[in-house]
Amino acid sequence: MNAGPGLYHTRGDKTKARALALAMHAAFVVLLIFGVSWQKKPPEPVVADLWSSLPPMAQPPQPKVEVAPPPEPQPKPAPRVEPRPVPKAAPVPIPKPDIAIKAKEKEKKAEPKAEPRKVDDKAVREKAAEAKRAAEERDAKLKKFLEADKAAEAKAAAEKDERAAADQAARAAAARENLKYISGIHAKVWARVALPADMQGNPEAEFNVSLLPGGELESVTMRKSSGNPAYDAAVERAIRQAQPFTVPSGDEFHRSFRRFSMTFRPQR
Repeated sequence: MNAGPGLYHTRGDKTKARALALAMHAAFVVLLIFGVSWQKKPPEPVVADLWSSLPPMAQPPQPKVEVAPPPEPQPKPAPRVEPRPVPKAAPVPIPKPDIAIKAKEKEKKAEPKAEPRKVDDKAVREKAAEAKRAAEERDAKLKKFLEADKAAEAKAAAEKDERAAADQAARAAAARENLKYISGIHAKVWARVALPADMQGNPEAEFNVSLLPGGELESVTMRKSSGNPAYDAAVERAIRQAQPFTVPSGDEFHRSFRRFSMTFRPQR
């Protein structure tokens, strides 16, 4: 087999190359040994210092400990008041029936017998009679007072009725007298009324009249028209011409004739 140019080696060339490599390795080993032995120096003496006490060792930095704030004081709970224990009543020993009966018999024997009190019958009867008399007197006084009170009420009621009857009779008499005065005034006025020629029907005219204490006319005003102006004017003119009027005096005048109203109709 033919090798390419530059790549063909013989067996003798390979042997030479191996020998050369071994020689180089051997030289390297020798050089290494020589260099180590050449640089080797004698050992120096060791010096040691003796200390009587060891210097303080540097302490490692301590980590900072965060101190928590003290807790807020909590309000103390109110002391609980324990109720006082109720002392239990000591049980009363129940005596045996025989013993209890014997004890009662002994007590009866020991108690002195009470002598009966002598009652004074006469004193008791007198005291009872006196109390009865006092009660009868009290009832009699109360009855007399009630009868007097009832009689007074009856008398007051009778007097009130009498006054009412008298007032009613007086008012009725005054009304009759006033009716006479009103009738007289009305007749005096109507005698002076000149009816108009065209008068028809029965028209009604009403007037307010004010008088003075002597019966003189103070004022006259129409309160209600009859619907016929001529008739209204004739009645008003007659009222003015008929004064003075006959009227009562005193309180009755002021009560009934100081101011009053009159009605006039042709057909009375």
